[in-house]
Amino acid sequence: MSSPGDRDKATDLRLTPGDFFTRDLDEAVLEGRIDCAVHSAKDLPDELPAEMDLLYLPWTEDPRDVLILPQGVSVIPDAPRIGVSSSRREDYCRKRFPDAVMLSIRGNIDQRIRQLDNGDYDLLIMAAAGLNRIGMAYRISEYIPLHELTTPPGQGLLAVTFRKGDVRFNQLRKLFVKPVIFAGAGTGTIDNVTLGTVEALKHCDICFYDAICPAGLLELLPEGAEKVDVGKRKGHHAFSQSEISRKLVDAARRGLNTVRLKGGDPGIFGRLAEETELLDEYELPYRVLPGVSSLNAATTASGLLLTRRGLSRGFTAAAPRRSGSDKIEWFSAAEEKALPKVFFMAVSGLSEVMEELEAEEYSASLPVSVVFDACGDEELIISGTLADIAAKVPDSVLPGIVIAGVAADGRFLFPKHGALGGMRVLFAGSAALSEKAKTAILNFDGHPVLRPLIELVPAANAPEALTKAAGADWLIVTSPSAAQILLDAALRVKFDLRQLPSLAVCGPGTAEKFIAHGIHPEVCASENFGTQGLLDALHGKIVPKHTVLRLRSDLAGGKLDIELRKLAAAVTDFVLYANRPVHYDRLPQFDAVLFTSISSVTAFFENFPPSMLENKIICAIGNPTASRLKELLRGVEIVQGTEATVESMVYALAVKQISSKLREQKSE
Repeated sequence: MSSPGDRDKATDLRLTPGDFFTRDLDEAVLEGRIDCAVHSAKDLPDELPAEMDLLYLPWTEDPRDVLILPQGVSVIPDAPRIGVSSSRREDYCRKRFPDAVMLSIRGNIDQRIRQLDNGDYDLLIMAAAGLNRIGMAYRISEYIPLHELTTPPGQGLLAVTFRKGDVRFNQLRKLFVKPVIFAGAGTGTIDNVTLGTVEALKHCDICFYDAICPAGLLELLPEGAEKVDVGKRKGHHAFSQSEISRKLVDAARRGLNTVRLKGGDPGIFGRLAEETELLDEYELPYRVLPGVSSLNAATTASGLLLTRRGLSRGFTAAAPRRSGSDKIEWFSAAEEKALPKVFFMAVSGLSEVMEELEAEEYSASLPVSVVFDACGDEELIISGTLADIAAKVPDSVLPGIVIAGVAADGRFLFPKHGALGGMRVLFAGSAALSEKAKTAILNFDGHPVLRPLIELVPAANAPEALTKAAGADWLIVTSPSAAQILLDAALRVKFDLRQLPSLAVCGPGTAEKFIAHGIHPEVCASENFGTQGLLDALHGKIVPKHTVLRLRSDLAGGKLDIELRKLAAAVTDFVLYANRPVHYDRLPQFDAVLFTSISSVTAFFENFPPSMLENKIICAIGNPTASRLKELLRGVEIVQGTEATVESMVYALAVKQISSKLREQKSE
C-alpha cells in the first residue's frame, strides 16, 4: 500500500508530518481493510492514534547511517552536493563537509541511487538497514559510527501496527516482549538494595528512575543503557504520572529490557498500581521486585523496633495526607477501622482470627487473602472473605501471612500477561544452567521452580588439562560448563591463558565464557549447537598432522570422538568433570518441566515415579534427551527448541502456549 510519503515526491522530508509514511496504512487498519501493517520502525509517528497498537519485531538490521558515492567513484569531492532527508543528517554533513551544498532528496532506495548515478548528487547519506534488506549493501561507501551520528531508536527495526485489543496480535506480541521490572531501589544507601534489583539493572536496556533512589545504583547499568529521570520532587515533576506510564508501555512494546526503579519498596506509597494499569490495558507483562522501605530503615536499622516481645505486637502504617493534598486530614473512626490488616503467624489459628474480626463487627464479605511462601518458588495465594477463607486454606508447612481488608481482594492480584502466563516451570537440569533457565522463564512471564537434578563436580586433576592443552594444536570445549571449570582451574593455578592452543567451541554460550577472559575461539558452531554443528564448523580446519585435546564430562563421548580421530593425528580425551545426581524429598507444584540432558532425565526418575509427569508439558534440550524421554514415556509429546539451548527450549514452550491460546480464541 502507498502512503503520502510515497506519492508526494516534492515536499522536503524535513518539513513533513510524523505520519507521512504511515497515515494511509493506519486508516486501512482502523477501517478493517487490513489486519496489520509492517513499517520501518523509524517511520512511525511519536504517538499512534489512540485506537492503534504496535509490536516491534526482534530481528535487527545494522542501525548505522552510511555514505554512498556514484558508481565508479571512490573519492568525495571538496564541495559535494549531498542528498539529505532529515535535519539530523543535514547537521552531521554540515559539520563534516563545511563547503557542501545540501539538497533535498526523495524517492525509494532505487530511485535515490539512480539520481546519484545520473549526476544529480555527488553523495548520499542513507540508512544501512534499507540497503541491506534489498541486497544493495555493495553500494555502501562508508559506514558512519554511531558515536559520530546517533540514529533514531527505531532505525534498523521493523514494527507491526494493528487495532488496539486485537487478541491475535496481543498474543503474538508476547513472544517478542519482556516483562517490565518494577524494582525496589531500597532507601538511604546502595547497601539496602536487593540482589534481584541489582541483577535487573545489570541486564536492562532502559531504566526509568525516581529522584530518591540511592546514589550509585545507576552505575550498575550496562554501557549504552538509557537512563530516564522520571522523579517527582516537591513542586517539580519531570513527567506527569500518565506520561511515565506511557513511556513504560512504549519501551515494553519495543522489546526492551525495561526497569522502573522506584525508591524504597514499589508498593508502599509508590503509585505502583497507577503505573501497572496501562500495562494491563495493553496486556503487557511485568513483575515486581519488593524493596527495603524507609519504614524498615527508620525502625529496624535504628533500634526503634515496631514489634518487641511483651511491648508491641503490631503496628499501623498510613499517610496523614490525602493524595494531592498538603493538608493534614486525620482519620475518621470508620476510615481507621477500614485500613488493611496484616497478621503474621496466624495461619494455624485462621478460624479464630476470623471469629475475632467478626466479633468486632467486620462484614462477612470482608476480603481476606492468605499468602504462602511470599516471592518464593512455592508461592501460593488464596483469596476469599471473612466468611469462607478458613475453609479454603489447606494445611501447609509453608510460612504464611494473612491480609484482611479491601486491599486483600483477589481482583487486585497482578495478572500475568506474558507468553507463559505465570506457568510454573520446573527446571530439572544441571545446576550450571539454572540462572539461564531462570532468566529465560522470567522473560516470558513464567514462574521458575529451580530444582537442579545434576551437579557438575570438577575432576581432582582438572588443572592437568591446562598443561595438556598448552602442548596441543587444538583445544575442543563442548559446553559452557566445561569452559567455566577450565577457566576456574586456570585462576587457581595462575595459568597464563595465552598458552592455550587454537580453540574450538560448540556455540556462542561456550564462546562467551572465553571471550570474557580475552580469549576468542578460532572456531564456533553457528547453528546446531552440538556435535554435528561443531564438526561442520571444524571442516577443513583440523588436518592429519594436528594434535587435539578434547575436554568432556564423564558421560560424554560417542560420535565426536570417533569423527575427531578420523581428522587428527592424535586425540587426547580428558574427563574434566563428573555429573552427580542431586536428590530431593519432594517437588513443588509445577505445570511444565525442562530437561537439559539424558543424565537429568535419569536423575529425575531415580528421585520420582513417572506419574509425577502426568498432565505436565515436558521439554527436552536436544534430540538425545528427547529420545530418552520418548523411550521412558511412550506416546507423550516432547517439546523441543530449534537449537540445543535452554533459551530455545523455553521459547518453544512459549510458542506452544501462544499457539494454544490462539486456537482457543479462534474456537470462541
